Amino acid sequence: MPERISSKSNYYDKLYTLMNVLRKECPWDREQTISSLRQYTLEEVHEVIEAIDQVESNNNWQPLKAELGDLLIQILFYSCIAEESDQFNLADVIDALIEKMIYRHPHVFGETVTENNLDDQWNRLKDAEHANRKSLMDGIPPLPALKYAQKQQQRAARVGFDWTEASTVLDKMREELAEFEYEVLNHSGSERLEDEFGDLLFTLANLARKMDLDAELCLMRTNRKFGQRFRHMEDLAMHENQSLSEMDISALEQLYKKAKDIEKQEVINER
Repeated sequence: MPERISSKSNYYDKLYTLMNVLRKECPWDREQTISSLRQYTLEEVHEVIEAIDQVESNNNWQPLKAELGDLLIQILFYSCIAEESDQFNLADVIDALIEKMIYRHPHVFGETVTENNLDDQWNRLKDAEHANRKSLMDGIPPLPALKYAQKQQQRAARVGFDWTEASTVLDKMREELAEFEYEVLNHSGSERLEDEFGDLLFTLANLARKMDLDAELCLMRTNRKFGQRFRHMEDLAMHENQSLSEMDISALEQLYKKAKDIEKQEVINER
């Protein structure tokens, strides 16, 4: 570690110095802006989630350590750029975080809980911070669509606009599926299909929420699972000197079943 970094007495000063050195001496780091960093921040968040899955699936913690560092550098980046614009610095970010967490945890820092549960208390305090909002729908961040849908549904549930049981959402899901099927069978235009398919997805996101599932994470999990199985299919086809593009759908489905069997065996071997 370079002496100008290692000589600092604590990790805060080391990180602060590191980021400022990079901004001044690295051409790529120097040209980054608030806007240019957004895509990298989103990528890093997803990579942290992938690393968490590795911890849960095979108790491998090392990727998470690396990805948390990559996410931390994003925070340092934004704070450094803000300081260059005389807005705030990393210390201000930390102070604001500490103040907010103390405010949102009165049951920890000296007060009693007045709500029936901590979730109600958390939501009340968050709402008080944004008293100028005209609608409960205001202030939801630009999340991926499934996550955004669940956030909207959570906000609506605060005033009782919610299904009472997950089973009732299942009935709504079947209704939306029937409506989408009707549009498909009647060869409707793309606008009608988009509307009905969106309604179906929204209902599925609501069903996940009622079952305490994160719809976005569920789909990410399935995406990874399908990707892994497809790679197994490619390997199997290559081993048999075949090309997937030259196989009919029946042969592809058989190959997919073999890929699922390989996946199951891998899970057994990891135990």
